[in-house]
Amino acid sequence: MITYILGAGPAGLAAGYYMTRIGCAVTVLEAEREYGGFARTFCHGPFRYDTGAHRFHDKDAEITADIQDLMGNELIKVHAPSQIYWNGRYLDFPLSPVNVARRIGIGTFVRAGADFAFARLRRSKRDEWNFAAKAYRKYGKTIADAFLIGYSEKLWGVPAQKLMPEVSGGRLKGLSARTMLYELLRGKQEKTEHLDGSFYYPRQGYGQIAERLAASIGKENIRLSTRVTKLRHDGTTIQLIECEGHESARPKRVVSSLPQSVLLRLLDPAPPRQLIEIAEGMKFRDLILTALFLNRTQVSRNASIYFPSEDVPFTRLYEPKNRSIELAPPSQTCAVVEIPCFADQPIWVENDTDLIGNVTRELERAGLIRGDDVIGGKVHRLRRAYPVLEIGIHEKLDELRRYLQRFVNLYVVGRTGRFEYTHVHDLLRQGKELAKLMQTEAATDLTLQRVHSG
Repeated sequence: MITYILGAGPAGLAAGYYMTRIGCAVTVLEAEREYGGFARTFCHGPFRYDTGAHRFHDKDAEITADIQDLMGNELIKVHAPSQIYWNGRYLDFPLSPVNVARRIGIGTFVRAGADFAFARLRRSKRDEWNFAAKAYRKYGKTIADAFLIGYSEKLWGVPAQKLMPEVSGGRLKGLSARTMLYELLRGKQEKTEHLDGSFYYPRQGYGQIAERLAASIGKENIRLSTRVTKLRHDGTTIQLIECEGHESARPKRVVSSLPQSVLLRLLDPAPPRQLIEIAEGMKFRDLILTALFLNRTQVSRNASIYFPSEDVPFTRLYEPKNRSIELAPPSQTCAVVEIPCFADQPIWVENDTDLIGNVTRELERAGLIRGDDVIGGKVHRLRRAYPVLEIGIHEKLDELRRYLQRFVNLYVVGRTGRFEYTHVHDLLRQGKELAKLMQTEAATDLTLQRVHSG
């Protein structure tokens, strides 16, 4: 029998890739016309750009080795810093103490230093029960308010006091006495490496990873434009998958990377109503990507530029060409900005031409481009880009997890599936661990068969 994987985003493809490697028969079902999910690369004429400012960081040596083996010489090492644009100045990102001291002015720096010392003396890690508390303890009020609180509220659409501490990811690192000494003693180049300015990236865009994963699974085993309509079960086992067009299949296992609200609504018989309400109440942040195609060689040297100001509608700009020179012609470049929002906000349905014009004016105001540099633009709207991790979310997830665990052949993976803020290397690790579990189960089944047949 076949294991069916629901969703051909990075989580579903990672699960399929590792399961195929151990000899499992898999079929991936994807409702959309293409695979890759939030790890795709768009093409527009000679320009290529991703669904976000993606980078592959070497955070898991085993997974990095797997990706290097998968990608071969198509995976390159990139050294490019990221910065914050604040009050007309550029600061290192993550925040760097020596750079902060030089850029924010002596008065603000003295006040920030006093806040920092006070925060460390008065607060302990036990106080870090929400993102705002963690940011204030780590950096003090002056720095946190300037660079982190407003930015995070713009990114997530929720007051910082209502966000879980883990939404910070790697943002709350770098500003410490230890880091300052590191910078002073090791110099600028070492600082760039230390502040995550070094990463891996595919030559033709991040979507190449999805392409290689799909090729390894076998594209004949990936069914695009196939929407699942029901998962029929007996209370403990998923027995039948039904798809549009009255197709059906009996799965050995089901691996779901779908949002839990979608997964629960597919189950037949339906789960308790209160569980569906919990799942549907969990927020996802949507994303508008606006790409500007520019008749100039480069906007900046940065991999990404962050915009914490509430006056600017977008949070981040990335320039694909700074990841790989093959993503734009030699004399031209592309700049992509990310505008986080909810799909029920007016900006979600704003005219594309107006969005492109507004982004152009903001980047002109920041001194990054001139209006006559722009030779074209493209807008993409991406639903459920980021799970919003609000206070109390873990209790809700635990309740949903307890219900789903009753299905012995159902497994949940992925950023949207598990409602976790994860990166591609995390999703590959999930896929690899799932394949190991499948091997163990297969070995147990074989042992039982031998015992019973003996």
